[in-house]
Amino acid sequence: MLKRRLVLVTALSQNYPSAQSSALDDLHPAEPRWFAVRVGHRKEKVVARQLELEGVECFLPLRERPFRYKSKTGVRQIPLIGGYLFVRIVAQQAIVVQRQHFVFGFVKLGRERRQVKPHEIELLKRLSTDNTLEWVVEEKIEALSPGTLVEICRGPLAGVRGHYVNAKNKKTFIISFGGLDARLMTLEVSPRDVVPLDGDVLPSDPSPREGQKKLW
Repeated sequence: MLKRRLVLVTALSQNYPSAQSSALDDLHPAEPRWFAVRVGHRKEKVVARQLELEGVECFLPLRERPFRYKSKTGVRQIPLIGGYLFVRIVAQQAIVVQRQHFVFGFVKLGRERRQVKPHEIELLKRLSTDNTLEWVVEEKIEALSPGTLVEICRGPLAGVRGHYVNAKNKKTFIISFGGLDARLMTLEVSPRDVVPLDGDVLPSDPSPREGQKKLW
């Protein structure tokens, strides 16, 4: 009788994980959510095709880059964030993603597998369609200070928010994503093209109000 009770308790604990374990994972049994996946270098398109054949919804943000080789010129589509792919899945599809060739695993923040929010996916789509800025992936997040929250106020990316930080003595515009352990950064956003969102004023403002500070 005691043995039968132990078997029953074990089965229940496997079917109903503790609140602590579920809090570390944003996967949902019924609601499809976006997650970032690490893949092999220059294998992003290959993995995307593999997953689409398995019925998994994928998003690979691409951007156009012109090239010239001898007398030949053209345009290539390269990943906006090299080594990353985004999948929209429910919990039971996670194993399908992980068993694909060239997949290293889901991106985790510490031990937590966090979802990428739909508005962040929309932002990535917007960034991938704009070829005016050159973006670099920064994975050493802890090496950068939080910076000042600003919003681009003109141009094709008007309304996009990010932070200005001092990185290697240069003014750098950075966009962070909740479900990624990397950030996009560019040196090509001028202070004249952003407005601060936390009460600061831009350095180009000729008459800052008393009590306010400049961005840098």
